[in-house]
Amino acid sequence: MNDQLVEQVSSLHFPAQLPETLLEVEQHFNAPRIDDVPAAVRAALRGSRPMQRIRPGMRVAVGAGSRGVTNLPAIVRTVVEEVHAIGADPFVFPAMGSHGGATAPGQIEMLASLGVTQESVGAEILATMEVKEIGRLPDGPPLYQDANAAAADATLLVNRIKPHTDFHGKLESGLAKMAVIGMGKDTGAQLVHVYGARGFIRFLAPAARIYEANTNLIGGLALLENAFGETAEVHALDVTEVGAAIETALLEKARALMPRLPFDAIDILVIKEIGKNFSGTGMDTNVVGRIMIPRMAEDHRPDVAVIAVLDIAEESHGNAAGIGLANVTTLRAVNRIDWTATYTNSVTSGIFGMQRVNVPITMADDRRALEVALRCCGEPPDQARWVWINNTSKLRQLWVSPNLRPAVEANPHLRLVRETPLRFESGQLAQPWGMKGRD
Repeated sequence: MNDQLVEQVSSLHFPAQLPETLLEVEQHFNAPRIDDVPAAVRAALRGSRPMQRIRPGMRVAVGAGSRGVTNLPAIVRTVVEEVHAIGADPFVFPAMGSHGGATAPGQIEMLASLGVTQESVGAEILATMEVKEIGRLPDGPPLYQDANAAAADATLLVNRIKPHTDFHGKLESGLAKMAVIGMGKDTGAQLVHVYGARGFIRFLAPAARIYEANTNLIGGLALLENAFGETAEVHALDVTEVGAAIETALLEKARALMPRLPFDAIDILVIKEIGKNFSGTGMDTNVVGRIMIPRMAEDHRPDVAVIAVLDIAEESHGNAAGIGLANVTTLRAVNRIDWTATYTNSVTSGIFGMQRVNVPITMADDRRALEVALRCCGEPPDQARWVWINNTSKLRQLWVSPNLRPAVEANPHLRLVRETPLRFESGQLAQPWGMKGRD
């Protein structure tokens, strides 16, 4: 942001009476968890159909993505070890479309930020943006495979299955999408995103069958996470099962496990930070109840009037995807934006990115941003219902305005922890915040 804009924003102030205290609330979820994740990965892989396809001496490409998958380094390392145990030679490649600025060094850096390095997983990391065309969808785009993976003898993907933030269908985030978008790199990602949400809904299942027929893809490790972002289930899917009924069934299980906000209507939702490490859209649209894609209907569940975003996580590397889902933000957040990474990701996403990187009303600090949110939420200050969260992936710990006390006490899944003051230091929030326990 240039000096003139900084000067103008710094002079703006729209005072409003913020709440003096907030209620700290703990939310309880049905959250199955795997305690020994490497052991679960080994159990899923050993004797599985994809591993039966690997022979001693084969060169095996292991694809890992760019989302904040819990235990990713340990999971990838265990996959590498199991491939080694067969007598094959594994390497890891980034299966992440255009992320990392659509450059090979950027994607290696992104994997490293997730803890996936040659040292942590025990295998070479090979990255390229070069691709090989492997087929074409009828009435659709051509499909591609990462050139390094295509040159191997077999490819095995590692990805989490979860509801997508851009569209809803029988297949969303998972192994089929990683094959099409992740392995397709920037080239494949751009061509599929041209078709928008209808393209993903229409193309993912038939694309999986083309990858099965025309590539060395042997399957993948499908991960489910609970509402605390912990590994809940691990499944080895054969290539014949990728994009098929079993992946659809796992998506429905993942949908039931995902965290949610416990209120149907919120006047002001305050999010401490957004980022690609939390969601592909910076904040999970399934949590905040707005999707912001042209020509797509909003379901507004929950119904949130105003969203205030206070910062962008360091782990997002300046990618501000999703900041346009907010209505108010801070100068601190805007100054973190890497416009190259943000716009590359946005334009590659096609119609999905047209509104989501719009910069919201920007105020000099947290206090001023929250005052604007209150003045614009459509409710009197004493009636405005506030909910404060760290990010959309961690919803065990919440802070709410005192007028939500009856709703908290009536909900058996919520526990009132304490009342805490709302405190600022030089305009920046000093309280609340902080994550505890499994959150």
